[in-house]
Amino acid sequence: MIVFKSCFPASQIESEAQLRQYKDWYLGMRDVMDRHPEKLFVVMSPPPLNPAATDPEAAARARAFAAWLTSDAYLAGHPNVAAFDFFDALAEGDPDAPDLNMLRADYRDGDDSHPNQTANELVGPQFVDTVISAAEGFR
Repeated sequence: MIVFKSCFPASQIESEAQLRQYKDWYLGMRDVMDRHPEKLFVVMSPPPLNPAATDPEAAARARAFAAWLTSDAYLAGHPNVAAFDFFDALAEGDPDAPDLNMLRADYRDGDDSHPNQTANELVGPQFVDTVISAAEGFR
């Protein structure tokens, strides 16, 4: 099993062209994964950014990338590829919130985009459950 993710700066998606480039790169990686059906790959979506490090448009593109990466559009037909939506687990989802698609207020300390201890304690078990489920399904 190989589990991987990009660091949070990957969520600063400045344009639609950059979003398309990310998708192309991940499709290329999936082509490599397809050549190794004996291995399970668990892709983690990049985590969201602190509001101090992004803007609403870039954050919306980051959400779109995470949603695509964890969707059937990316995963269907690739039995050795699974995903954990790290972005969604950490991001503000309230459409009325000023920090929509950014690191939730409860999960941040100051201007740092690294999830805080609260986030680690809540999201860590979700990640572990996903990895275990993917491994059991792959067997």
